[in-house]
Amino acid sequence: MKRNARQHSGIALPAIIFMIVIVALLVGAMAQLLNVASGVTDIRLQSSRAFWAAKAGVERAAYHINATDTCAPAAGTYTINGVQVVVNCSSLDYNEAGNTTRVFQVDVRAQSGGAPSDLDFVSRQLTVVLNVEL
Repeated sequence: MKRNARQHSGIALPAIIFMIVIVALLVGAMAQLLNVASGVTDIRLQSSRAFWAAKAGVERAAYHINATDTCAPAAGTYTINGVQVVVNCSSLDYNEAGNTTRVFQVDVRAQSGGAPSDLDFVSRQLTVVLNVEL
């Protein structure tokens, strides 16, 4: 028996090459998604650190205000775990019915990552108003 070469045209090799290309594209897409998800997680972590650093700045300012009844020791700039915290404080005295109340406004900004144009830049700002009767 003689075999005819034209009758045995194989589809298996092109099908396997096609499947390998499709699987490689899927693996590449999954790697890209994993990379993006990792970056989002990093930003969320930095955002959480900035928030808690700002909250620590508010608590520090509140402690100094309660201890001294002035803004002087409450304001300043410091760093917590790589997050820069800037605390600004202002106060006004009010006199109502013979009672003097000092109102403090504390503005705290915590940021990390350098300049706002950087991809890893994160900033959180908190404002607190404290009333102290003198």
